[in-house]
Amino acid sequence: MFGKSLFQSHQHNDFEFLKISKGTEDSPDLVFLHGMFGGLSNYDALVDYIDDYNIYVPSIPLYDFSVRQLKFTKMAKWLHSFMEEMDIKNPILLGNSMGGHLALEYTVQNPDNVAALILTGSSGLQERDFGSTFPRRNDRDYVRQQAAITFYDDDFVTEELMDEIMEVINDRGNLLNVLAIARETHEYSMEKYLPEIKQDVLLIWGKQDEITPPEVAEQFHKDLPNSRLKWIDECGHAPMMEHPKKFALYLNEFLVELKNKNATSIQ
Repeated sequence: MFGKSLFQSHQHNDFEFLKISKGTEDSPDLVFLHGMFGGLSNYDALVDYIDDYNIYVPSIPLYDFSVRQLKFTKMAKWLHSFMEEMDIKNPILLGNSMGGHLALEYTVQNPDNVAALILTGSSGLQERDFGSTFPRRNDRDYVRQQAAITFYDDDFVTEELMDEIMEVINDRGNLLNVLAIARETHEYSMEKYLPEIKQDVLLIWGKQDEITPPEVAEQFHKDLPNSRLKWIDECGHAPMMEHPKKFALYLNEFLVELKNKNATSIQ
């Protein structure tokens, strides 16, 4: 979604992904995970502000999975297969919306193969239920209103984006998958697992997020033992898109802290 990425996409076996080298072969790896209606381009604006890391953005094939595969426990195994295929070890995971939920489940399954987490507008505790039925999916104006809830700035809901959304939800097979993953985000709570996640976690949240509102961020912050919470004003559910520069400021501060912490532990 949101158009084609500015970066070259790669195909390897059954995986489609971006690989953006901003460092050396020995630089740490960042893995960015998009949301349910997201895509490879979601992090394009953010990448410009990051240096000294190798960045991977896998395309999560939600419309290629069977409905039975659309469980976070199974999608985390798909992500692990991607990591193994790319030889990614101990990455820092950044997830938006459903991508944050996937990052959390992956961390629960593979606690020794995640260096740290960045969550932004993550599902996993509570998410607004506006996509579970799409009762008026042929009504473009109605769908536009629902899409606009994602952003503080309505200008992000372009005609190109609307065309992409309409194409997805008017295809019966795709729609069934959308409904399945929407149900999964509501039914599969991470609450009981959060205290077990010992990695450092950065939460970056839009103050005007209507899908995972501020109280969700506060709950994540309370339940994740090593978390810190940063707010972005005049911002909705996708801060890395609406305010990439501010997002990058918080992200880079966090990455520097991690580097300093690792250097100290080695000494």
